[in-house]
Amino acid sequence: MTNTITNQCRIDSVCEQRGIPKIEVNQPCLVDGKEGVIVNGNSSANFNVKFAESGMVHNCHPYFKMKILSMDCKEIIFEDLD
Repeated sequence: MTNTITNQCRIDSVCEQRGIPKIEVNQPCLVDGKEGVIVNGNSSANFNVKFAESGMVHNCHPYFKMKILSMDCKEIIFEDLD
């Protein structure tokens, strides 16, 4: 439980620093078309994304080919337009 709270605090910090709407731990996303979930934030103000295909977690800049989806995957919460 403590890890989830800590992870959420880090995600909140990234959202605040980057001007991204509030998102939650395990928020679905697409990075360069690859499905994943945001599991944490880091000191580089990036998200740690766990990718569905590989199960690996990677540091992902939210302004590099990222779409953050609603929890039901029906809406785009945030999208990098570059």
